[in-house]
Amino acid sequence: MPSKTYIEFGSIINTKKVIYNKKIGNMYDTYMMSRYFKDLHALDTFQNKNDLKVLYKSIHHKKDLKINFVNFLLVCSSKSKKFYEFGQTLFEKIYFLKVFSIIFKKKINLYKINWAGNDISKMFNFFCNNFYKSYRLKVFSKPNYNLISNATFFSKGITLLYEKQNLSLLKYVFKNAKCGSFDFTICKSKKVKKITTGYKLYYPSIKAFLNIIPKDKSFFFKNIKKKKGGDIYFEIVFGEKKIIKNYFKMLTNIQKNNQNKFFLKRICNLNANYKDLNFFIKKINKAF
Repeated sequence: MPSKTYIEFGSIINTKKVIYNKKIGNMYDTYMMSRYFKDLHALDTFQNKNDLKVLYKSIHHKKDLKINFVNFLLVCSSKSKKFYEFGQTLFEKIYFLKVFSIIFKKKINLYKINWAGNDISKMFNFFCNNFYKSYRLKVFSKPNYNLISNATFFSKGITLLYEKQNLSLLKYVFKNAKCGSFDFTICKSKKVKKITTGYKLYYPSIKAFLNIIPKDKSFFFKNIKKKKGGDIYFEIVFGEKKIIKNYFKMLTNIQKNNQNKFFLKRICNLNANYKDLNFFIKKINKAF
C-alpha cells in the first residue's frame, strides 16, 4: 500500500515556520493538481516569444518544454486527429501545443483533435471532464486500447514504470499507434523498485524491450544515458516511416529559422542528437 503523504500550508515569520493547516492522508493528487494547474495558468498567459523566459521560470519541470516540443512536431507531422496520453497529467500538452503554435507560427486546430487518456486519479479525471468541455476529450481510469490505435501516443517515463505490464502496453502501442514519444528506463535484468511513496516501479530488461520493437516503423533515440546501477535511460520518438520523415523535415526547417535563438534552442533542445535503432543497440552492448 502507498505510504501516507501530507501537505502543510503556513507562513515564515522571522525565519520561524507558522503552520496554518496540515492535511495527512493520500495527498498526492492534491499536490499534483495544484502543480499542474499552476502550469496551465502560466501556459495560458503566453502571448508571444517575449514571454518565453517568464514561462520557463514559471513551469515546474523545465524539461516539459522539450518533451512537448516533440509532441508538437509529431502532431504537425501526422494526419491523425487522435492523441492518447498514458497518465494524462491534466492534458497540459494542449496548452503547450498552443504555445508552440505561437512560437513557430504553425496553426493547429486543437478542437478537431480527439484527445484521450487514462489516469488512476479520480480527481484528475473529474477535472478533465469538466475543464475541457469545449474539446473532444475522453478520460479513463484504465488504458483504452481502442483509442490508442492510430493515435499519436505519449507518456512520461515514470508513469510507464508504475505500470506492471508496461512492456505489453508498449508492444501494443508500437504496433498500433501512428507515432509517439516517451522517455523510459530499462535494465540489464528486470527489477522492481519500491519508492518512498510506497508505490513500485517495474523496470523491464534490455532484451525484453528490444524484442517488442517492430521492423515496420522508424525508431529514433536521444539523451541516452547509463545511470547508477547500470540502468539505461533514453528518450524515444517512433512512428510510421512517412510521419518520422515529415518530423525531421519540420525539425530541420525550425532549426534553420532559429539559428540565433540560443535560449529557444536550449530549452526546446532543437539540436538534439537523434540516433537510430542500430546505434542504440550498439550503445547498450558497449555499456555492458
